[in-house]
Amino acid sequence: MERHRVLVSAHRCGYAELGTVGGHEDPLAGVTHSARVGADYCEFDVRRCVDGTFVVSHDADGGTGDDAVKIAELAWPDLRARAPAVCALDDLLAVLATSGLGAHVDLKFRTPARERRAGATWELDALSTVASRLDPSRIVVTSGVQHTTTSVRTWAREHGAPVVVALSIGGSVEGLRWRDALRTRWRELFPQLRFRDSEADAVAAHFALAMLRLSRWTTHIGVPLLVWTVDSTWLQKRFLHDKRIWMITTNKPAQAIALRDHPRARLWRA
Repeated sequence: MERHRVLVSAHRCGYAELGTVGGHEDPLAGVTHSARVGADYCEFDVRRCVDGTFVVSHDADGGTGDDAVKIAELAWPDLRARAPAVCALDDLLAVLATSGLGAHVDLKFRTPARERRAGATWELDALSTVASRLDPSRIVVTSGVQHTTTSVRTWAREHGAPVVVALSIGGSVEGLRWRDALRTRWRELFPQLRFRDSEADAVAAHFALAMLRLSRWTTHIGVPLLVWTVDSTWLQKRFLHDKRIWMITTNKPAQAIALRDHPRARLWRA
């Protein structure tokens, strides 16, 4: 009998479990914490400044709460002056490379069509930066954008890099009319065509969608399922004991690791 071990990815590098760190998001402190408690991966959102600098920030405003601050419209020096808490991707990778953790990279930007036609590949530039510092077999890329997933898959194939590409399912429906929101949620429960066209080799789904149908579907078609964002004790027990789950993303990695690795945990498969 082989024990099934669900992997744990620390959402936003796991900094939230530390409480307030200097009054702002601190992914570097999060990496240190997540490595110490035994997480397998660190999840972080990559965004792009207008000058091409890649940064790590969950929010498009750099966590400032100021709608006038838009990472995509600012050069790195200007962003650093207005949102000093934002971390450059290179700085995060320097810490992550020595941590023993894998990289769960959520790409929060896309190459505009006009730039693509001119030959730009911003997503692949970011991926190349990560792969140059970390073992590609320990990189998971998530995105809900078809062009991003297909581009990353092509890059990985051409470079012989065993990067996992996961299609994200379960985005926000805020601002949609209720009928459009309902249709969106229905399509998310039955994403067969979308997944096929994405060329992804894994699925990253909101925990509610995983519980309703997607854990059964991904098991049926034989692809890994990453579930986000799993924070409550009940949900963590639910998914960490489910042999259909490959990985969870959580703001509470220490709690998840303790629940997963407890001597009484019974996660077995033939």
